[in-house]
Amino acid sequence: MKKNYISLGITLFTIMTAVFITEVSPVAGAGGPPFKAGEIVVSGSPGPSLMGYTVVKYLPHADLTVVKVEKGKEFGTVQRLLNKGREAGLNYIYEASVIPNDLYYRTSDLQWNFKAVQSELAWDIGTGSGVTVAVLDTGLATEGPDGIHCVAPGIDIVNNDLDPQDGDGHGTHVSGTIAQNTGNSIGVAGLAYDACIMPVKVLDDTGSGTTADIADGISYAVANGAAVINMSLGINANYHVTHDAVLDPALDMAYANGVTVVCAAGNDGSKKNVSYPAIYPTTIAVGATEFANRVTRYSNKGEGLDIVAPGGNTSRDANRDGYLDGILQETKINGEWNYWFFQGTSMATPHVAAVAAMLISDQGPLTPSEVRNILTSSALDLNEAGYDSSSGYGLVQAYDALTYRDGVIDPGGNGTDNDADGWTIENGDCDDNDPHTYPGHQDSKGKWGHNGIDNDCNGKIDG
Repeated sequence: MKKNYISLGITLFTIMTAVFITEVSPVAGAGGPPFKAGEIVVSGSPGPSLMGYTVVKYLPHADLTVVKVEKGKEFGTVQRLLNKGREAGLNYIYEASVIPNDLYYRTSDLQWNFKAVQSELAWDIGTGSGVTVAVLDTGLATEGPDGIHCVAPGIDIVNNDLDPQDGDGHGTHVSGTIAQNTGNSIGVAGLAYDACIMPVKVLDDTGSGTTADIADGISYAVANGAAVINMSLGINANYHVTHDAVLDPALDMAYANGVTVVCAAGNDGSKKNVSYPAIYPTTIAVGATEFANRVTRYSNKGEGLDIVAPGGNTSRDANRDGYLDGILQETKINGEWNYWFFQGTSMATPHVAAVAAMLISDQGPLTPSEVRNILTSSALDLNEAGYDSSSGYGLVQAYDALTYRDGVIDPGGNGTDNDADGWTIENGDCDDNDPHTYPGHQDSKGKWGHNGIDNDCNGKIDG
C-alpha cells in the first residue's frame, strides 16, 4: 500500500492519504436534550399513586421521587402521570462530564467526526461496555502512550502466532476510532471507548491479505466471543466482485451466529457498486463523508451501500482549524508513535462498528439484521428522503440509534410519526407532515436555511 505523508510543520500531526486496503483479487434527525434513560422524576414522596413503579430514590430536600420506567417509554409515562394530576418530568442530564477530557477532543475540532455522529449525546446512554469488536486488519500495536482501553486476546493469522503486532499502522488507527483510551486527559477519544478490541491480523505489514486468512479470521472472531467484526478491507470495486466461494461461507456463518459484520465500501470512486465483501448481503457497507456531512468523491456508491460515516478528506481544511480534515487517531508508523490524520472508507467503517457495539451494549444481544435496521432507520438523511445510491440511508447517528424504538426515533416520546422524521406531535413536532421540521433541526444552516419555515419548532420563523 503506497503511503503519502505531508508534514504540518510540527511533530504531533502527520497526514496519511492512502488508507483503504486492497485485497489480492481472483465491497433522522437530531435528538432532544439528553436524559437518564429508563427513569422519570415525579413530584412528591413515594405513595399509593406510584404503586407499580420501582423507586430509584427519594430526594427529600426537593420532595422529588425518581422511578424506573421502560426505556423508550419515558415521555409517554410522564404524559400519563400529568394527565392524572401528578407533576412529572424527564430526568434531564446537565453534567458536562460526558465530554471527554482528552486534549485533542476537548480543546479543538480535530475530532469533528465524533460530533458529526452525535457522540456526546450517545455517551450519556452507553459507551460499548461489555462488547468485543474484532478488528480484522493489519493487527494492533499496544504500547502507545494513549493506547486502547481494552484489548481482548487476538491472533496473527498471517504469521500463524498469537501476537498480532501491527507493522503498518492501519489496524491500530482503526481500533482507536472504536475504543481509544478515553478520559485520560491526553491525546484523542474513542467512540465506543468502553468496548474491547480483539485484534485479528489478516493483512500483512504491506496491507495485503488473502481470502483464506480473512475467512479464518472471521471464524476465530466468532468462536472467541466477538459481537461485531470490523473489516476495513476489500477488493477494488472495479473488479465487480460480488461473491467469493471461500469467504462467503464465513460471512454466512458469522451472520448465523448473530455477529454483525461491518465493511468498508471502498475508495475507488465507483458510482455503480461498492467493494466486496461490503457488497455481500449479510454485511453492513459503509461509505465515507467529509466535514459538513458531504459524501466524499473517493467513496464508492451504488449497489450494496447501506450507510455512511466520517472518513475524512485530507485535501481540504473546511472547518478552518489549521489542519486538513482527516480522521485523527493514535497509531505507529515506521516505528514512530504519533497522532495521525487518515482518510478513507477504512476510517468510516469503525464509526459504524462502534455504534453497533454501543447499541448491543445498551440493548443486549441483537441480530445483525436488527442492528442494520436500527442503524439505517435512525441515520440522518443527507440527500433526498430515504435511500439513495450516494449515501445509502444516510449518516450514522449514535444517539438516534440508541433511542430508536418501535419504528421511530423516540428520544422520550410516543405516538404516531406521520413524516418519519423521528418526532411526533406528542414529543414536540410542530409539523408532523414535514420531515424537515422537528425540534432541534438546524434551520439556520444547510439546504433548509432561510426558507421562511420554523424548521426547529422554536416558535420563530427562519428567514
